[in-house]
Formats: sequence, C-alpha cells, structure tokens
Amino acid sequence: MGIMRWAEDKLHGLSLGDFVVVKVALVLFGIIIGAYISAFVQQYVWYLTGLFVVLYLYLMIKIFRK
Repeated sequence: MGIMRWAEDKLHGLSLGDFVVVKVALVLFGIIIGAYISAFVQQYVWYLTGLFVVLYLYLMIKIFRK
C-alpha cells in the first residue's frame, strides 16, 4: 500500500469539523513561524504553540485510533 492510498483512506474518516481543526492548526503553525518576524505575535508565541500542540495531538489520535 502506497503512502497516497494510506492518506486517502485516513482522510475518508475525517469529518468537516476535523478539517476545520486541520486548517486552524496549520494557520497557528504559520503564526508561530511568523512570530519571529513580528514583535506583536512574539509575545503570544507560547500560547499559540500550546494550542498548536493540542490540536495536532487531537488530529494524530483521530487518524491513528482506527
């Protein structure tokens, strides 16, 4: 089984809410990376990092539970 087939099988088990979580996690990841460019975001980097980790763990549990 190739990696693309595996990914497609896992994506079929995700709901619309799960895709929202994916989107938010990716946006937060981008904000964290951009935090070192903007002084305003840099003061909240640990809050954003914590939120990113929680959302990422939720997705990993959802994907690998089956």
